[in-house]
Amino acid sequence: MCGCILFGSFLLYQTLVPLHTIRSPPTSSTEETDISHFNYTCLPSQPCWPTRSDWAAFNQTLNGNLKLTAPWAEPCYTGSTEACGEIEINYMNSTARTSVYGAMDFLDWEQCGQSSCMLNSFAPSTPVDGTCSLGRLSTYHVEAHTADDIQSTLSLVREHGLRLSIKNSGHDYFGRSNAANSLAIWTRNMKEIRFHKQFQPKGCKTVYDNVGEIGAGVSAQEAWEFFETLGMLVTVGAVGSVGIAGGFGQGGGHGPLGPKFGLMVDNAIEFDVVTADGRARTINACNDADLFWAMRGGGGGTFAVLTSYKFQLHPAVPLNVYSFQANFPPPEGQLDITQSAVHRDIIRALASNQTTFASHGMSGYNFVLPDHIVSLQVLPSTDSEHIKSITSSFHEFLSHYPGLNITDNAYYTFPKFSEWHKFTEQPSIARNGLVGVGIAESGRFLPKRLFSTPKDIEKVVDAVVTAMQFSVTNRGGGAAQLYATGPINQPDNSQTGVNPAWRDAIWEVIMGGFWTSSTPESVRNQIRHTISASIEPYKTLTPGGGCYMNEGDWTEGNWQQTFFGSNYDKLLQVKRKFDPTGLFNCWKCVGWSGYEDPMYSCYSQSLKSPNPTVPLGPVG
Repeated sequence: MCGCILFGSFLLYQTLVPLHTIRSPPTSSTEETDISHFNYTCLPSQPCWPTRSDWAAFNQTLNGNLKLTAPWAEPCYTGSTEACGEIEINYMNSTARTSVYGAMDFLDWEQCGQSSCMLNSFAPSTPVDGTCSLGRLSTYHVEAHTADDIQSTLSLVREHGLRLSIKNSGHDYFGRSNAANSLAIWTRNMKEIRFHKQFQPKGCKTVYDNVGEIGAGVSAQEAWEFFETLGMLVTVGAVGSVGIAGGFGQGGGHGPLGPKFGLMVDNAIEFDVVTADGRARTINACNDADLFWAMRGGGGGTFAVLTSYKFQLHPAVPLNVYSFQANFPPPEGQLDITQSAVHRDIIRALASNQTTFASHGMSGYNFVLPDHIVSLQVLPSTDSEHIKSITSSFHEFLSHYPGLNITDNAYYTFPKFSEWHKFTEQPSIARNGLVGVGIAESGRFLPKRLFSTPKDIEKVVDAVVTAMQFSVTNRGGGAAQLYATGPINQPDNSQTGVNPAWRDAIWEVIMGGFWTSSTPESVRNQIRHTISASIEPYKTLTPGGGCYMNEGDWTEGNWQQTFFGSNYDKLLQVKRKFDPTGLFNCWKCVGWSGYEDPMYSCYSQSLKSPNPTVPLGPVG
């Protein structure tokens, strides 16, 4: 159950700043707690907190870029009809959410206990009542534009012992990019983009052709739109609003080009960063090999503040896609996915073909739900017919499977990446990646060995249908996402600090569920517990295995092994070398300060919530 029993003894310690007090430095009282053995825990009520004059002087060094935070939905609580109307229209739009500091992509990370400022996701025009408050958002945030802004911020953090948080897009399943009572650096406005026909990293002899350079705040869509005009592809993911230099580009970064060109970190060439000591550095494999290695997969917000990301581009080729979408025949009586022939047969067919697909550099997005499937196979290639030969047996099987209500069974060729992305925005696909809701997620890598024999494949099928049925029974929704978007054709992990389990993974499996502000607290808790438990069948198949650190379960107990694998000890050594005092600190990141750190009370309040109303028994 992902260590849920361990969470019973966490400290509850938090200064929540109501909306009506955030127009001046907060001075609310807190309970007495011994925090002397934790660094960077200064709270607004304590003498260490900056005074008004301190904040004013600091703002001058930033040219006015110190901002008071307002929750995005505040106008809907204060009666500003026009502003609220715009928010209601865009409440589940990721681009709108990432354009402001006062919102996160997922509601979990906007709230802290009862403190929040949320609308009802699917009916955002529903009248709201109660108090709009900051929740987990920082009272102050720095709208960073330059490395100088970041250096000034780190200086204030060190002087006053403040907790720091670093936010790019806020598209984070762990809530690591914000923290209540922290001083936040918001990098979203660092938007420089450059193309280097030839590029020589600082201190290196090697000269690279076709290198992209982006500021820390450039989104995936901004990047691919810029570089596709130059005939180049970027190894982005599936969501256009994600900041690819942030947690995506420092934690791994998988997507439709993964089997062909590797993860985003595989394509990294050089970073510009500011380290905890306030020093601006340009780092690469030649002049700062350890830090560069760690930041190529060891996670964002952990080793330094990244300001610029330089990476290998790839000459553009069309994206050829086989799209299959179908509704399943209604079951006779109550659905039991473990006994459902259609679920088993289709998952088995996909798993049986997946090794072949991957060997040709083809990626896959497969969403299997209780009543339907969406399956997208993507092959970057100038030969639009090649995908048809690779997928012929899978296509024939699906086309003639009895009882399916097929809504799409076709091949497409998209000359530009932007055209492929527009295709993925159709509702049947996009609804598998909702934002503006609360989220529960857990993940696991399934290695190549599990796809080598019919017996092993049957174990995979058993795990998927067992997890789905458990999720359905316990209000998790029953969705399984089977991603084939990893670097399976790039087995050497020596150049990156990313979890080595990525290199051998045929599937990255995600179990997920969601809630809205109208979902009762008991049901939210049940969904979270259910999704955590539903990953157990996959863990049984992969002892000692792991998952992608950006798409796992934030309650994971064995987090060092699960998120970082055998790289954790070396990553920790690098962390201690460049950040010996733990200035960069985020939930279950390398060097995390631990459960008892009082600055993580927002997490502990969630984890101390009552058990689910439906017992979560053994999975099997």
